[in-house]
Amino acid sequence: MNFSEVLNYCLYIILTVILPVISTYAVNLIKSKIKESEFISETAKNEAASLLIKDALSDVMDAVLYVNQVYTESLKTSGKFDEKAQSEAFNRAYVEAINMISEESKKGIEALYGSFDKWLKQKIEASVNAAKKKMD
Repeated sequence: MNFSEVLNYCLYIILTVILPVISTYAVNLIKSKIKESEFISETAKNEAASLLIKDALSDVMDAVLYVNQVYTESLKTSGKFDEKAQSEAFNRAYVEAINMISEESKKGIEALYGSFDKWLKQKIEASVNAAKKKMD
């Protein structure tokens, strides 16, 4: 055997041993990069959904405060804020909130919580309670 044959034989053995290791490493690196990109994508989706919900919550609070200022306060001042008036105030806040919340937010909330209507009613009640506490 001459030197070039020995060298070729050694290279063949080295490549036979090293190539699978390098291939495994490359495949694992690619898989981790794919998982990272999915994680980044999911994080971006979650942040976008979070912003939509925050905007919707802000709209709900604005609707409640608007109805409180325009409708509820005058009835409370005149002593006519009974159960029927409370129901009317809720309905007005509901309509105002629906008109203010974007369609994109409505769809996002529906996807996350199952029912936009139920979510909105709960958030209006919570906003009314929060507004009452601020006024006390």
